[in-house]
Amino acid sequence: MATKSPLKKCVLQQSYAVALSSNAPKKIGAVLLKKNRIISSAVNDYTRTHPVQYWAAHNAAKIFNEPQLQLKTYLHAELRALIKSRDDADTIVVCRVGGHGGQELRMSRPCRVCEGYIRSCSNIIHIHYSTPNGFLYEYWGD
Repeated sequence: MATKSPLKKCVLQQSYAVALSSNAPKKIGAVLLKKNRIISSAVNDYTRTHPVQYWAAHNAAKIFNEPQLQLKTYLHAELRALIKSRDDADTIVVCRVGGHGGQELRMSRPCRVCEGYIRSCSNIIHIHYSTPNGFLYEYWGD
């Protein structure tokens, strides 16, 4: 169940700034934290892929029985940040901006491809994501 994000405003603003730096039509940014310290950030990229993204997409297609998920091989911000990270993050903040003027918050809860990878291949248990009404938080631990 999602609740209002308890993260400090400066971390949420950082994820917003990362999302704004994306050159993709859907501007999405991800920030990884370890013990409330930023260790990695990334944006989505519709022109690049990675073997981890390819594996995650095909794995999600099998897990969720949705064959169309295997087509999501472009680099998602969440997986790109995890690939860049050398530490085990415990928290991810995902932000999407767009709409009129291109700077309004949008829904950015991790998609099924990213959710499957985060749950099975990372130590991330704290998920924060933007919505049109601010940021929400979910706990994905046991």
